[in-house]
Amino acid sequence: MAALITNLLAALSLSSTRQDQRPVRIPTITIGHDIDGVPVDMPLIGAGTWQYNDTIAYESVCKSFAAGYTFVDTAFGYGNQEGVGRAIKDCWHGSREDLFVMTKIPGGLSAAETLDTHVQNLDQLGLDYVDHVMTHFPADWKQTPERSSKQRRQEEWVALENLYYRGLTRSIGFSHYCPRHIDDVMEVATVQPSVNQVEYHVGSGDLDDVMDKCQKEGIYFMSFSPLCGPCQLTDPSDSLINGELVTDVARKHGVLGAQVSLRFIVQQALESGSFVGSVIPKSNNLEHILSNMDIFSFELDDKDMARLSRAKQPAGEGGDCDVA
Repeated sequence: MAALITNLLAALSLSSTRQDQRPVRIPTITIGHDIDGVPVDMPLIGAGTWQYNDTIAYESVCKSFAAGYTFVDTAFGYGNQEGVGRAIKDCWHGSREDLFVMTKIPGGLSAAETLDTHVQNLDQLGLDYVDHVMTHFPADWKQTPERSSKQRRQEEWVALENLYYRGLTRSIGFSHYCPRHIDDVMEVATVQPSVNQVEYHVGSGDLDDVMDKCQKEGIYFMSFSPLCGPCQLTDPSDSLINGELVTDVARKHGVLGAQVSLRFIVQQALESGSFVGSVIPKSNNLEHILSNMDIFSFELDDKDMARLSRAKQPAGEGGDCDVA
């Protein structure tokens, strides 16, 4: 632990020397209003924590806070919320109102299980409320019949609304939801869903027309895996970090390929009337954390955006719409 703290202090010191290299604050979008009518403003980039254990999540989130991030994304299923909670306690030095915390509960839960799981979320994070909680999947991960149905999705959604009305979360949504799953929720919703978090990146396109559905329903579409971290590339030139397309566009702007990949998404979010939302890249490398955040100091032109939009690789992975 002593070595960990020493490394974190070094990271914090290094980040403080880089403050002048970030000329633009992280923009936000308003995704709804909480139970008190206060706007829920979500930053356009946050710190992802998927696949991190408690120790790495703690390190990464502390470094991200030092770099200037104000948004952290985690989940009950990640198994790292205690690490994230310690990072919030030890390394977040602003007001609670200036920090955006997003988490998730497993899909396929009953109403009682939904409440119990979110109580565990808050306990692990050391918080009285989160800014957003979502159903992680339209069923349980194994898609067992008793936890994979329209009726269970509706029961879980009504339970999420209960959390919202009790002030235990400021907004609610879902992840991996396809158009028909969204329809199931909209049949019973009395609270507007704020966010649908789905895989999206250069090359993926609008998988299963989910983006179009979110636009029609007024739900913000949020990208996970914006750099396609889990992708099994058949050709390294398709990489969204240092592949040929993103590197060529990046050279034009004097930035890095990964920054172009992230900027492609958030630039859509910055367009008037757009319902594309934030990106949540993850890294435990301070230089990468700083680089990922520095995507608001340049702008892609129309030709860049069109070129990136035409990309077919790395392809996204469909399949969520097969969930009953």
